[in-house]
Amino acid sequence: MASDDDNDAETDVLSATEFSRPPRKPFYKDPLSIIGWGIALASIILYYWYFVRKPVPKPGQQIARLTGVEGKVKVKPNAQEAWGEAALATQLHVGDVLQTETRAGAEISFNSGSVVKVRADSVVYIGGSAEASTAAWRVQSGKVNFSVAGEETEIVTPTVRTTALGNATGNIDVGEGGQTGVKIYEGEAQLETTQGQKITLTQNQAVQVDAAGRAGVTMELPSAPTLIAPPPRAKLTVASATEPSAKLSWTQVKNGETYHVALDYNVTQANLLMSAALEESGVRGTARDIRGLNLGRYFWRVAAVNKDGLEGAFSRVSHFQVVEPQTLQPVAVATPAPETPSLALVVQAVDEVSPGIVHVGGRAPRGATVTVNGTPVKVLPDGSFSEFVRYTGPGEVVVRATAEDGQFVEQARAVSKR
Repeated sequence: MASDDDNDAETDVLSATEFSRPPRKPFYKDPLSIIGWGIALASIILYYWYFVRKPVPKPGQQIARLTGVEGKVKVKPNAQEAWGEAALATQLHVGDVLQTETRAGAEISFNSGSVVKVRADSVVYIGGSAEASTAAWRVQSGKVNFSVAGEETEIVTPTVRTTALGNATGNIDVGEGGQTGVKIYEGEAQLETTQGQKITLTQNQAVQVDAAGRAGVTMELPSAPTLIAPPPRAKLTVASATEPSAKLSWTQVKNGETYHVALDYNVTQANLLMSAALEESGVRGTARDIRGLNLGRYFWRVAAVNKDGLEGAFSRVSHFQVVEPQTLQPVAVATPAPETPSLALVVQAVDEVSPGIVHVGGRAPRGATVTVNGTPVKVLPDGSFSEFVRYTGPGEVVVRATAEDGQFVEQARAVSKR
């Protein structure tokens, strides 16, 4: 019974303690709680602002530069009406517009590491409406080939927004009315059309979006061929008109119905994938003979085309050289004056004994006079001579023997160094 009483007493004590604890205030009525929550929220916002959020580029901010220019390329700076001629290394800013004319192209390198190769008859806005990225651009019309670096990159056209993921490569083709073809050669891209359709393209896939913003079915592209011959830096002998100047060959590609062969003498045009100087589509098989090439260097590439007429990625650019046939060049030899049996000269030694002093020895016909570089030397009755003469170069001496009737013979001999 005593134990039960003790438990009741303890219970009474706890209940009294709990009953006497003051109630907590709501956090919004506690100044300390409000301050603590405010500090935590501010810390989260600051962390996002400085470490997570991608900075939005401002109009006029420099985000790219021109690293390739071929033909006539124009740039209109942000918020200006006047067009100016573009040059290599021109800096590009958010809001700038770049235009290429026929047979022209440009390469844009963004600070983010992305590269855009703008082909002929194209208009590209730097930054454009996709201002959430320092690697974004807008293709208003024309064709571009692109490769993006590590960060996601937005590419906007009148009918579709493409987000290319890191390390993707592909092609954008904007025609009249804004219809857009998107090709992804490597990596992945996410598309959203103006009709709200969402599409994901992966390696060697393509889709066509019409002028109303409706996307068609996803199509498969053939992969890029590998060039076989001529090997890189090969030297091909110039051929006659009846013979091929170069025999090009490449690997067969799955789904490759025909091939597009392009060859140019300008490496910039080859890299920009513009219309080449020598170009042929619809080539069947994996080889093509090229005729009529002049002397010089040539750059070439090949792309496969499937049965639906869709062209895949071009191969890497390779180059070869057309040269003159190699011939043995005649060795120039000093032709001595005609010798007669009675006029013979034998030079046995031409040795440098000290700087500027040469020992010359040999045998000449009896009765002949001998000179070394124009200086007379003593000839013994048997026709032998051995003299030390001075010389000043250029590393050889001329020994001449002159007969009594005026005929002479001479030899040019290199000086043997000590």
